[in-house]
Amino acid sequence: MKLLKNLLIVIIVIIAIPLIAALFVKKDYKVTRDVIIERPKEMVFDYVKYLKNQNNYGKWANIDSNMKQTFEGTDGTVGFVSMWESDNNEVGTGEQEITKIDEGKRIEYEFRFKKPIESTSPGFMSTEEIADNQTKVTWGFNGHMKYPMNLMMLFMDFESLIGNDLQVGLDKLKEILESQPIEAKVGTKAFLLQYFNQTTDSLIADVSTLTEAQLTFKPAPDSWSVSQCLEHIVASEKMLFDMAKKEMEKPAQPELKDQVKTSDTALISMMTDRSKKFQAPKELQGTGEYKDPQVAINDFLAARKPVLEYIENTDVENMRNHISDYPTGKSDGYQNLLFIAAHCARHTKQIEEIMANPNFPKG
Repeated sequence: MKLLKNLLIVIIVIIAIPLIAALFVKKDYKVTRDVIIERPKEMVFDYVKYLKNQNNYGKWANIDSNMKQTFEGTDGTVGFVSMWESDNNEVGTGEQEITKIDEGKRIEYEFRFKKPIESTSPGFMSTEEIADNQTKVTWGFNGHMKYPMNLMMLFMDFESLIGNDLQVGLDKLKEILESQPIEAKVGTKAFLLQYFNQTTDSLIADVSTLTEAQLTFKPAPDSWSVSQCLEHIVASEKMLFDMAKKEMEKPAQPELKDQVKTSDTALISMMTDRSKKFQAPKELQGTGEYKDPQVAINDFLAARKPVLEYIENTDVENMRNHISDYPTGKSDGYQNLLFIAAHCARHTKQIEEIMANPNFPKG
């Protein structure tokens, strides 16, 4: 009996020692890593603010090729959630939400891990201009280990392990961005063409794999479907281009250039601001004719081709010397063409809003 009692005491002591030790072991850790990327800050920030892009450079997203991912909300905005589920314990199950955006400077996240260990941790990514076309990107993560699991921190260097993973991701991010051409300066022909190409790529990427059910889905009876949005974009491209050409056929008015008060960037911002909604003219309202995304894409590219050819063959100074009167004020020929691409970007956002609806068909 005495032997049994002593054995029990030994077992209790063996169990108690690590539990007592865990009381004195830290529960929190902070990890940051950074990298210098030879690209403008605006270009870098515009890439990293989208959570889906982490699939291209983040180490964790590429550990398990069978990982299941789902999304809620509009990527690149506060409230967007990326959810993942994996049988690989290195990846586990959890979600990441954008909680705050300081445009051009910093994105903050909340990581909510569910498996293999349940925890909630904040993270961030920031961009800092070091010089022209040179940006410092910092990726940070704050971890928390609940008692008594924090005892693991005596045996595992979580800061180094996670820091190494962050650095792998940052190095890949540097490789990706430095392989891309530097964005053209606003106001140049190169910028105008680049913006048209960007809006083309974004629209095609969003709709190219949609099914008929997804194309025709309406969030509400009085809402547009993706198909209707595509019809509107195609019809508007043609109408806006015809209007822009007619203005360019009028005599130049260089003496009125000072009366154009809206900047090119302000025009893009105003057009892509979806907080303000407008009623499209009846002739530009789609009926939902597109059932196949490739048909819509072909029509869109056909409408856009003459616009790009026109830009290629028109002098920017000549565009700037043609001044037009619009309800929003005076604009020039360059801005009239820029408006076409910005209009496409606006309704691409509308398509993404439809696709983010919880009732949007899965496929």
